[in-house]
Amino acid sequence: MLYFRGYSFKTHPKVYEPAEDSFLLADNLIVNEGDRVLDVGTGVGIMAVVASEKASRVVAVDVNPKALEITKENADINNCWNIETLEGDLFTDINPEERFDLIAFNPPYLPVMEGGLLGRSWSGGVGGREVIKRFLAAVGGFLKPDGMLQIVVSSVNDPEAVRQEFRRNDLILDIVAEKRMFFETLYVLKGSLQ
Repeated sequence: MLYFRGYSFKTHPKVYEPAEDSFLLADNLIVNEGDRVLDVGTGVGIMAVVASEKASRVVAVDVNPKALEITKENADINNCWNIETLEGDLFTDINPEERFDLIAFNPPYLPVMEGGLLGRSWSGGVGGREVIKRFLAAVGGFLKPDGMLQIVVSSVNDPEAVRQEFRRNDLILDIVAEKRMFFETLYVLKGSLQ
């Protein structure tokens, strides 16, 4: 069992276990009362559970069915009744008509290519930005006009290249938080539509 900010989370060896990147994003989530929140790549559901405190509805999506099973259990453990889970790759199974106030994503950002469902939770491909690029290209279609996205990136992702991806997709970028680690710096970025 993992404990974070008064919450309890079951983990599983086949699901990405929350680490510094997850905690940094969860500590800096900007959720307003009544928001509709989409947690992309939910893992064990840490963002979904934290967001559910204020959100009216949270949709937690993951490509890994075991992650969704654990997220449901963690929602029950923490008495979160407003979390819905969906299996899918990024936005593939999200209703194309639905719009969210906040879309949170702790993406796979390591510059490696690994297979399997667990490997996909950290394998970001070339430069660690392949999944981030796909996310940023599609996210605008699921945000409310005044909505925002929050995403974790690392200094290993070439921050200037990530900034260019935001611009390419007509997103305004702000840095919400950063944390220096032994071998990298983690950033929580906030994006909104121009």
